[in-house]
Amino acid sequence: MNPRLMGIVNLNPDSFSTHGDGGDDAVADALRLVEAGAEVIDLGAQSASPSTPVVPADEELAVLRPVVATLAARGITVSVDTYKPAVAAGVIAAGATIVNDYSGTDDEAMLEAVADTGAQFVLTHNIGPVKQRLTDPDLYEDVVVEVGDWFARQLERLAAHGVAPERVVLDPGIDLSKTPAQTVAVLTGLPALRARFDNPLLVAISRKDFIGTIARVLPHERLPGTLAALVPLVRVADTIARVHDVAAARQFLDVLDVLEARRSLARDAFLDPALYRSDGRASG
Repeated sequence: MNPRLMGIVNLNPDSFSTHGDGGDDAVADALRLVEAGAEVIDLGAQSASPSTPVVPADEELAVLRPVVATLAARGITVSVDTYKPAVAAGVIAAGATIVNDYSGTDDEAMLEAVADTGAQFVLTHNIGPVKQRLTDPDLYEDVVVEVGDWFARQLERLAAHGVAPERVVLDPGIDLSKTPAQTVAVLTGLPALRARFDNPLLVAISRKDFIGTIARVLPHERLPGTLAALVPLVRVADTIARVHDVAAARQFLDVLDVLEARRSLARDAFLDPALYRSDGRASG
């Protein structure tokens, strides 16, 4: 039940994890993530951070369109992280097949942009304003139940606007309108969400604030915590993990598979000599 991996390529220079500034650099970064095991590439050109400015839709689209077109032409499944309807329409026309909207989708123009295209749509639980933090320990009585109830209402709303449920991926909104403790409750409550919905679950765990809160580390130091946060996704079927460090996530999941007997290691398996230490001695 290993999650599929969605690799992140940020094209906005104000991101803490920018891979490139568009063009050939971004394409090369995306191809490396695919080679490392990403099944989907998620492109973004607008930071969700409250401390960064809003990028005009035409500028965002101008950065995204050529990268989307190049990757789609290579047969790569492309998702675009945007909450702007004009950007969504433009990237779908360029070849993107997933629109990843973290905003909570209050804008009906977004649904109209996606409705007749056949593209998948990521419905993200987020009840706070775009690019603003909403962290209230008393906001939910039972965050897992309330996220599920919100999904149920929104799926009906999307269907009424022409976005059929089978095209929708559900994202429980890690760190979005949630405290770190509420986010942890959502992660541990993924089995309950799986029991309610047949839709794939997209979980954006990479370098998130809840990890920094637990481990007291900066975003670029959160890889170990990100790998630990993959474990709840392994426990439920049909999940997608949105991560920056695809190779590390792939290695973690492969080893966990063997240790938890989902995949066997051959009795006569030995380390390839090419993977010994560079000085020629076997690793200890």
